[in-house]
Amino acid sequence: MLPAVIPARYRANGMVFSFFSTLAQFGTAEDIALAELKIEMMFPADEFTQSALLSMAGQLAI
Repeated sequence: MLPAVIPARYRANGMVFSFFSTLAQFGTAEDIALAELKIEMMFPADEFTQSALLSMAGQLAI
């Protein structure tokens, strides 16, 4: 079994971005179509990563 929260760090352009991720699984044992569906959600783990992502998102906004 995987831990409930998985830490991750990525380096890009000389900066380190810190995230934590969680996995969600949907469906029941009887629901074959959803039995293998898993979604990984990543969230910023520190203020630097959060502000960098918000800045990048602001640059993409129309």
